[in-house]
Amino acid sequence: MAERSDMSRGAGPEGQAFARGHLARVIGALWRLSLAEAVAYRVSMLMWMLTTTFPLVSLALWAGLAEGGPIGDYARADFVGYFVAAFLVRQVTASWVVWELESQIRSGDLSTLLMRPVHPLLHHGMQNLAALPVRVGLAAPIGVVVLVLAGGIELGGAGALLVAPAALVLAWLITFNVQVCIGCLAFWLTASSSLFEVWIGLYLVLSGAALPTSLYPPGLAEVVRVLPFHAALGFPVELIIGRVHGPEIARGLALQALWLVGFSALSRALWRRGVRVYGAVGA
Repeated sequence: MAERSDMSRGAGPEGQAFARGHLARVIGALWRLSLAEAVAYRVSMLMWMLTTTFPLVSLALWAGLAEGGPIGDYARADFVGYFVAAFLVRQVTASWVVWELESQIRSGDLSTLLMRPVHPLLHHGMQNLAALPVRVGLAAPIGVVVLVLAGGIELGGAGALLVAPAALVLAWLITFNVQVCIGCLAFWLTASSSLFEVWIGLYLVLSGAALPTSLYPPGLAEVVRVLPFHAALGFPVELIIGRVHGPEIARGLALQALWLVGFSALSRALWRRGVRVYGAVGA
């Protein structure tokens, strides 16, 4: 009876509060460990960041073309602001869980994570988030140097900037869940990261990393701007530099939320089925 009483207390409010406190301590420990790893490997991270400077390459191209006059509704200064913002947003919303997950599934190291009291995807999420302060610290000086050399940046209004953090969080969650979806395919495929290369190719063309999506031909622009690629980069960038207003902001956030719900549901389904397959073969 005493044992049953203890169990009932553990399932009550006190037990739930204890569980929440324990989870918070575990998340805090994961954060500190992951941040220490990010600081220890900051040089490697800087090298990796320098390989993701495609928006700055696009800046050099379009700012040069705009020397002869505006392109659409973008003058040279507009391109500078847009692509510097795109570079910074790219750093803030980046994730690399697809490669980690594929490697762990193929090598069997996922078994170790599955035995821990923390969900493996929470472990990966904290690893990615803990690296953000280091990434921002490394990326910000690069952005400042570009702005000093090429001109300033015009930010959006106070309302847009207040909403921007939510858009960045949604963009990161979309990117993370997309990578989880593709990474989980390693449960069935030998090289799921190859499919991610296809995603990256589409992302560079359709997200706004190569060209603001509003400058696509009429009709095509409307289609591109409802895709998840734009939700993960172009919309937050346009929000920060004041290119979207009023109803457009609400519509952009709604599209981000819809894509997040879809990819979250898909990632959970693939994870559950994949882990069953993984366990069935004795990994």
